[in-house]
Amino acid sequence: MNFAIEIDIDWNEEDETGLPWTFAERAAHPEEIVPGAYVVAGRGSAVAIAQVVDVDASGVVHLRAIPGPIARNSHLLEKSLPA
Repeated sequence: MNFAIEIDIDWNEEDETGLPWTFAERAAHPEEIVPGAYVVAGRGSAVAIAQVVDVDASGVVHLRAIPGPIARNSHLLEKSLPA
C-alpha cells in the first residue's frame, strides 16, 4: 500500500512539550488537522501514522507518532474519516 503524506513534519523538531511540531498550513487539508485525528505524517522516508495532539491559535500542531509500520496502523486512519 502507498500512503500519501497528509502533513509535513520533521520528527526531530520538538518543543518544550517534548512533542514534535509543525504548522497546520503544511497539511494537504489543514481543516482536517484537528485534535484526535489520525494522519499520515512525515517527510522523505520518515513517515508514520500520527495522532494530532493539539492545534493552537497560531496553527502550531503537535503530533504523536504511533509506533510500528504504517500498514499495521492504517486502520486508525478510518477513525478520522468524516461520518
